[in-house]
Amino acid sequence: MHDYCPHVRIVSVAALLAVLSGPVFAQADVDAITLTAAAIDTLDDNRFFTRLGGTARTDVTYEGLEAGRAYTLVAQLLNPATGERDGEPVPVTFTPDLASGTLSLELPVPQNRTPFNIDYVVALDLLDGERATADLVSAEPLARLEDTSDLSTALQVHAIQSISVTAVDAADGDHRMSGQGGTIRATIEHVNLVEGYHYTIWGQLLTPSGQSTGIFASVAEYVPTTKNATLTLDFPVPEGRDGTSLVPSIGLYHQNRVAVHEDGSLTWLPEAKQPVMIGSDPNVGDPAKIVEIGIPFEDTTPPSQ
Repeated sequence: MHDYCPHVRIVSVAALLAVLSGPVFAQADVDAITLTAAAIDTLDDNRFFTRLGGTARTDVTYEGLEAGRAYTLVAQLLNPATGERDGEPVPVTFTPDLASGTLSLELPVPQNRTPFNIDYVVALDLLDGERATADLVSAEPLARLEDTSDLSTALQVHAIQSISVTAVDAADGDHRMSGQGGTIRATIEHVNLVEGYHYTIWGQLLTPSGQSTGIFASVAEYVPTTKNATLTLDFPVPEGRDGTSLVPSIGLYHQNRVAVHEDGSLTWLPEAKQPVMIGSDPNVGDPAKIVEIGIPFEDTTPPSQ
């Protein structure tokens, strides 16, 4: 017969080990975990990057996690064209207070050295617990967000966006204008712009030495429908510039970083993020851009005896 002690409680070995090893978490319901996200360029809060790349901020909303349990969220760029992940994975370890919540992380976006735009999607893996760097790629995720059709997590790194400019007398299409004035028409060809993005195209007439005439023209809000297209700017030339040559200097700008004023001049907005100008055609010595006004002074020199 065994002695009975009313003050001793018999527990299982498994329960005892659980107490000694710390808090016990219930098995996560993987099917109940959901991730949604939105990715943007940290510079101007849109999904488009210049060819220089930059930093993308991804704001993540999670649901179905277990409060008090550690997780590691891993972000990495995915190239939809190849289906391959690109660049190093960026992890953040967190312990949620509630089953649902939000967090943000940033990951680098590489430069684009190709002649074509490069598209990426931010892929997310949610891992159980705190993970070593070596485990980030091989670990089986509790949840994954990898939707190549979702623009919320899509990024685009532009190739070089450029403009080229030619100019003529609008009256007859040549490079000489009457001394009484007229209109210089500049034709701008742009390459690789983003359809639906808002640009400003602004220019001024310069002398061939680069001195401003104070004559401006612009399209304050230009929204292209195709990557490559042509448009024109008209510069009014007043009477009184006989004997000179004029050349348009035109730039392509982010519309939300500049202001075009009533007098036609352009200024950068205070604290505008860089770059403000996207491209220009700065060669003021290009004969295809120069329009002579009246009779050039050199043509009026009498022949030597």
